[in-house]
Amino acid sequence: MTTHSNTPLRASERKQLQRVQLRRQARLRSSSLLIIIVMAWLLDMTLFKSNLLIPKGVALGAFINWFAQSVFAWFAFRYTGAQARQAIVSQLYLGQIIKWFVVMLGFALVFITVQPISAGAVIFGFIAMQIGHFISLWQIRKK
Repeated sequence: MTTHSNTPLRASERKQLQRVQLRRQARLRSSSLLIIIVMAWLLDMTLFKSNLLIPKGVALGAFINWFAQSVFAWFAFRYTGAQARQAIVSQLYLGQIIKWFVVMLGFALVFITVQPISAGAVIFGFIAMQIGHFISLWQIRKK
C-alpha cells in the first residue's frame, strides 16, 4: 500500500486504513440489506400481493447472510500485523466454520419456526444479499 505520493504507509496508517475500509464495507452491506428488504416489499405490494409472505422470506434470507458475514468479519479481522499471521490464518478458518454453522442454523430456525414462509423467497434473499456483499467488496477495491 502506498499513499498518493508513493511513500509507503506505516503500520499504524495501514491499520487505520483497514479499519476505514471495514467500516465502509459494513455500511455498504447494511445498506444492501435495507435495499433488498424495501425492494421485496415494493414488489410484493405492486405485483405479488402475497400478504407480506415474500418480503418476509426475502428479509429473513438476507438477514441470515448479513449476520453470518458479520460473524465471519469479526473473527477474520480481530488480529493484525506480521507477528499475528498464525492467529490471523487460524481465525480465518474458525470464522469460516462458524459462518457456515450460523447459515445452517439460521435456515433451520427460519424453516422450523416461521410459518407460513416462502422457501424460494428465503433462498432468493440469501443470494441477493450475497450479491450485495460482492458488490460492496468490489466498490471498496475500486477506490
